[in-house]
Amino acid sequence: MRTLKIASMALLTLMAMACTNEKKPPVTERIVEDVNPQTGIISLRDYTINDTISINGKLYKYTCTFEHVDTLPVLMNPQGLEYHESRVRIDIKQNDSNVFSKTFYKNNFRDQVPADFLKTSTVVGVNYNFMKRDTDRSAFYFIITVGDPDETSDNMAYPLELKVATDGSYSIKKAENLETEPLHPGMNIDPSEDAV
Repeated sequence: MRTLKIASMALLTLMAMACTNEKKPPVTERIVEDVNPQTGIISLRDYTINDTISINGKLYKYTCTFEHVDTLPVLMNPQGLEYHESRVRIDIKQNDSNVFSKTFYKNNFRDQVPADFLKTSTVVGVNYNFMKRDTDRSAFYFIITVGDPDETSDNMAYPLELKVATDGSYSIKKAENLETEPLHPGMNIDPSEDAV
């Protein structure tokens, strides 16, 4: 009975939308890569994220810069597509003083990622681990992912947790509790099953 009610409400909603002259804006896909028209080599799109966080009562600002690198050898993924390598730079400041500043390439993770996989993969993303921020405000926790740059690929990816202490020391391990900021507000909220 409940399923019938939900199906009926969905059908009524579709009919109501069809009867209006209101046009929905077209859905735009988020472009994550660029192709060089001369060489056919693909680059993942560069981006920067930054935020402030309070650690032990002090305010810090972090910046994560994700960028492709034209100067390194091109990699070929398992599907035979050629990609530029990518890297991540993380900077943490407290007022005007630098706490941490380091650039990470895929080889920085050779202890956590199998060598065969590293050959056909690169750094594919970075974000702050917001799950850890809610449970531990004594350090900074970033997620850096190494994987196949082709987002349509079914190949495995390795999310790695970078923990940075306030003295600038850091450690890297396989990420377990993952939750990064949603791409837009409300994206991380599951709709209620009973909602109509």
